[in-house]
Amino acid sequence: MLSIVWPVQRLGKGGAMSNQDDLERIRKIRDRQLGLRDHSVETKRVQHEISKKRRRSVEKFSFGGIFKDIPKMIIGTLIGMVFGILVFLILPYLTDAAWVDIAGVIITIFGAVFGFFYGRAMDAKDALSDF
Repeated sequence: MLSIVWPVQRLGKGGAMSNQDDLERIRKIRDRQLGLRDHSVETKRVQHEISKKRRRSVEKFSFGGIFKDIPKMIIGTLIGMVFGILVFLILPYLTDAAWVDIAGVIITIFGAVFGFFYGRAMDAKDALSDF
């Protein structure tokens, strides 16, 4: 004879499962299923993740960041020119020779060219370090 075995029911305190326990269990299952289907919870979670990623991606403004974005050959040229101009302005106070103006211009040009090539070398080093 073939017999069918039914799944074992959970037993309450008194042995058999009461209707109240059964209703409570069904209510919990239904609430859990509704919570899983609630799109507002998922939408809030997704919006929270998007806003977190957006806050991380937006960088704060800083002058150091501006100077990091400028190529070093331009910064080197500017620094060399500033150095040359300072020498051009200070040199007449140190000596009264006629060649002071010409020397100041030559030093300014030399400083700009040296700064350009030094900055270009630093840019090349940074580009090679990326590999």
